[in-house]
Amino acid sequence: MRVIYNGRSAGLSERERTKIQRKLDKIQRILTRRGDLRANVRLSRQRHLSEAEVTLRALRHTLVVSGTGISTFMAMHSALDKLERQAVRNKHKIIDTHRPGRQRDRLSVVVEDAVRRTMPPEPALPDEAPSGPRIVRSPGIEGKPMTAEEALLELDDSRRDYVSYRDADTGLINVLVRRRDGRAELVEGD
Repeated sequence: MRVIYNGRSAGLSERERTKIQRKLDKIQRILTRRGDLRANVRLSRQRHLSEAEVTLRALRHTLVVSGTGISTFMAMHSALDKLERQAVRNKHKIIDTHRPGRQRDRLSVVVEDAVRRTMPPEPALPDEAPSGPRIVRSPGIEGKPMTAEEALLELDDSRRDYVSYRDADTGLINVLVRRRDGRAELVEGD
Protein backbone atom coordinates (compact mmCIF):
# COMPACT_ATOMS: atom_id res chain seq x y z
CA MET A 1 0.00 0.00 0.00
CA ARG A 2 1.31 3.42 -0.90
CA VAL A 3 1.16 6.04 1.83
CA ILE A 4 1.30 9.77 1.07
CA TYR A 5 1.99 11.98 4.10
CA ASN A 6 0.83 15.61 4.13
CA GLY A 7 1.72 18.00 6.93
CA ARG A 8 4.20 17.42 9.70
CA SER A 9 5.42 13.87 9.49
CA ALA A 10 8.76 14.66 11.10
CA GLY A 11 7.43 13.46 14.44
CA LEU A 12 7.50 9.82 13.28
CA SER A 13 10.62 7.71 13.74
CA GLU A 14 11.54 4.94 11.31
CA ARG A 15 10.35 2.30 13.80
CA GLU A 16 6.95 4.03 14.14
CA ARG A 17 6.63 4.32 10.35
CA THR A 18 7.28 0.56 10.10
CA LYS A 19 4.53 -0.18 12.64
CA ILE A 20 2.13 2.12 10.78
CA GLN A 21 2.99 0.44 7.47
CA ARG A 22 2.30 -3.01 8.98
CA LYS A 23 -1.08 -1.81 10.25
CA LEU A 24 -1.93 -0.38 6.80
CA ASP A 25 -0.86 -3.66 5.15
CA LYS A 26 -3.24 -5.51 7.48
CA ILE A 27 -6.08 -3.19 6.46
CA GLN A 28 -5.20 -3.77 2.81
CA ARG A 29 -5.41 -7.57 3.31
CA ILE A 30 -8.84 -7.09 4.87
CA LEU A 31 -10.14 -5.13 1.90
CA THR A 32 -8.42 -6.67 -1.11
CA ARG A 33 -5.57 -8.96 -2.14
CA ARG A 34 -4.26 -6.51 -4.70
CA GLY A 35 -1.53 -4.07 -3.75
CA ASP A 36 -2.85 -1.00 -5.53
CA LEU A 37 -4.46 0.83 -2.59
CA ARG A 38 -3.31 4.33 -1.69
CA ALA A 39 -3.72 6.07 1.65
CA ASN A 40 -3.49 9.84 2.12
CA VAL A 41 -2.44 10.83 5.63
CA ARG A 42 -2.79 14.42 6.83
CA LEU A 43 -0.92 15.19 10.03
CA SER A 44 -1.26 18.37 12.07
CA ARG A 45 -0.21 19.55 15.50
CA GLN A 46 -1.71 22.30 17.63
CA ARG A 47 -0.08 23.00 20.97
CA HIS A 48 -0.11 19.66 22.82
CA LEU A 49 -2.51 17.79 20.55
CA SER A 50 -1.65 15.91 17.37
CA GLU A 51 -4.28 15.01 14.79
CA ALA A 52 -4.10 12.46 11.99
CA GLU A 53 -6.65 12.07 9.22
CA VAL A 54 -6.43 9.01 6.97
CA THR A 55 -8.27 8.80 3.66
CA LEU A 56 -8.29 5.42 1.93
CA ARG A 57 -9.82 4.80 -1.47
CA ALA A 58 -10.83 1.12 -1.83
CA LEU A 59 -12.92 -0.33 -4.66
CA ARG A 60 -14.82 2.86 -5.51
CA HIS A 61 -15.46 3.63 -1.83
CA THR A 62 -13.70 6.19 0.31
CA LEU A 63 -13.00 5.47 3.96
CA VAL A 64 -12.09 8.54 6.04
CA VAL A 65 -11.11 8.44 9.71
CA SER A 66 -9.36 10.80 12.10
CA GLY A 67 -7.59 10.31 15.38
CA THR A 68 -6.06 12.50 18.01
CA GLY A 69 -3.35 11.91 20.58
CA ILE A 70 -0.54 13.47 22.54
CA SER A 71 1.99 12.40 19.90
CA THR A 72 1.84 11.97 16.14
CA PHE A 73 2.24 8.20 16.48
CA MET A 74 -0.61 7.94 19.01
CA ALA A 75 -2.87 9.96 16.70
CA MET A 76 -1.98 7.71 13.74
CA HIS A 77 -2.50 4.58 15.81
CA SER A 78 -5.94 5.80 16.92
CA ALA A 79 -6.93 6.64 13.36
CA LEU A 80 -5.73 3.29 12.01
CA ASP A 81 -7.68 1.39 14.69
CA LYS A 82 -10.82 3.22 13.57
CA LEU A 83 -9.97 2.54 9.92
CA GLU A 84 -9.54 -1.17 10.60
CA ARG A 85 -12.92 -1.39 12.35
CA GLN A 86 -14.56 0.54 9.51
CA ALA A 87 -12.91 -1.70 6.90
CA VAL A 88 -14.10 -4.87 8.63
CA ARG A 89 -17.61 -3.46 9.04
CA ASN A 90 -17.87 -2.35 5.41
CA LYS A 91 -15.88 -5.16 3.75
CA HIS A 92 -18.84 -7.10 2.36
CA LYS A 93 -20.61 -3.97 1.23
CA ILE A 94 -17.52 -2.77 -0.59
CA ILE A 95 -16.72 -6.12 -2.22
CA ASP A 96 -20.23 -7.52 -2.92
CA THR A 97 -21.69 -4.45 -4.60
CA HIS A 98 -19.33 -4.78 -7.54
CA ARG A 99 -19.93 -8.43 -8.34
CA PRO A 100 -22.84 -8.47 -10.75
CA GLY A 101 -23.21 -12.27 -10.95
CA ARG A 102 -23.54 -12.76 -7.21
CA GLN A 103 -26.96 -13.11 -5.62
CA ARG A 104 -27.18 -11.69 -2.10
CA ASP A 105 -29.76 -14.24 -0.94
CA ARG A 106 -27.61 -17.16 -2.12
CA LEU A 107 -24.71 -18.47 -0.04
CA SER A 108 -21.20 -18.17 -1.41
CA VAL A 109 -19.49 -21.26 -2.81
CA VAL A 110 -17.15 -21.47 0.18
CA VAL A 111 -20.00 -21.33 2.70
CA GLU A 112 -22.06 -23.89 0.74
CA ASP A 113 -19.06 -26.24 0.69
CA ALA A 114 -18.51 -25.83 4.45
CA VAL A 115 -22.19 -26.49 5.19
CA ARG A 116 -22.18 -29.55 2.93
CA ARG A 117 -19.10 -30.96 4.71
CA THR A 118 -20.59 -30.49 8.19
CA MET A 119 -23.88 -32.22 7.36
CA PRO A 120 -23.89 -35.96 8.10
CA PRO A 121 -23.89 -38.04 4.92
CA GLU A 122 -27.22 -39.49 3.94
CA PRO A 123 -27.29 -43.27 3.64
CA ALA A 124 -27.02 -44.53 0.10
CA LEU A 125 -30.24 -45.87 -1.33
CA PRO A 126 -30.12 -49.45 -2.58
CA ASP A 127 -31.00 -50.19 -6.17
CA GLU A 128 -34.44 -51.30 -5.09
CA ALA A 129 -36.18 -48.74 -2.91
CA PRO A 130 -38.28 -50.42 -0.19
CA SER A 131 -41.96 -49.66 -0.38
CA GLY A 132 -42.43 -49.29 3.39
CA PRO A 133 -41.15 -46.69 5.86
CA ARG A 134 -37.42 -46.13 5.98
CA ILE A 135 -35.40 -46.07 9.19
CA VAL A 136 -32.94 -43.21 9.51
CA ARG A 137 -30.37 -43.30 12.31
CA SER A 138 -30.00 -40.08 14.30
CA PRO A 139 -27.23 -38.77 16.51
CA GLY A 140 -27.13 -40.01 20.09
CA ILE A 141 -28.69 -38.57 23.20
CA GLU A 142 -27.48 -35.23 24.51
CA GLY A 143 -24.51 -35.91 26.81
CA LYS A 144 -25.35 -33.75 29.79
CA PRO A 145 -28.61 -34.06 31.72
CA MET A 146 -31.04 -31.21 31.15
CA THR A 147 -34.49 -30.09 32.14
CA ALA A 148 -37.51 -29.92 29.85
CA GLU A 149 -37.14 -26.13 29.58
CA GLU A 150 -33.50 -26.46 28.46
CA ALA A 151 -34.54 -29.09 25.92
CA LEU A 152 -37.21 -26.71 24.61
CA LEU A 153 -34.56 -24.03 24.11
CA GLU A 154 -32.36 -26.59 22.33
CA LEU A 155 -35.31 -27.56 20.11
CA ASP A 156 -35.90 -23.91 19.18
CA ASP A 157 -32.21 -23.45 18.29
CA SER A 158 -31.86 -26.61 16.20
CA ARG A 159 -33.22 -27.39 12.75
CA ARG A 160 -34.49 -30.79 13.82
CA ASP A 161 -38.05 -31.52 14.90
CA TYR A 162 -37.04 -33.41 18.04
CA VAL A 163 -34.50 -33.43 20.85
CA SER A 164 -33.64 -36.53 22.85
CA TYR A 165 -32.09 -35.93 26.26
CA ARG A 166 -31.56 -37.41 29.71
CA ASP A 167 -33.81 -35.80 32.31
CA ALA A 168 -31.85 -34.08 35.10
CA ASP A 169 -34.32 -35.02 37.83
CA THR A 170 -35.24 -38.63 37.02
CA GLY A 171 -32.31 -39.76 34.85
CA LEU A 172 -34.71 -41.19 32.26
CA ILE A 173 -34.36 -40.67 28.54
CA ASN A 174 -37.01 -38.29 27.19
CA VAL A 175 -37.82 -37.01 23.73
CA LEU A 176 -39.22 -33.55 23.01
CA VAL A 177 -40.99 -33.45 19.63
CA ARG A 178 -42.17 -30.38 17.72
CA ARG A 179 -45.68 -31.04 16.47
CA ARG A 180 -47.10 -29.72 13.21
CA ASP A 181 -49.20 -27.13 15.03
CA GLY A 182 -46.00 -25.63 16.53
CA ARG A 183 -46.40 -26.97 20.05
CA ALA A 184 -43.85 -29.21 21.74
CA GLU A 185 -44.82 -32.71 22.91
CA LEU A 186 -42.83 -34.47 25.64
CA VAL A 187 -42.43 -38.24 25.43
CA GLU A 188 -41.17 -39.54 28.77
CA GLY A 189 -39.19 -42.75 29.06
CA ASP A 190 -39.81 -45.58 31.53
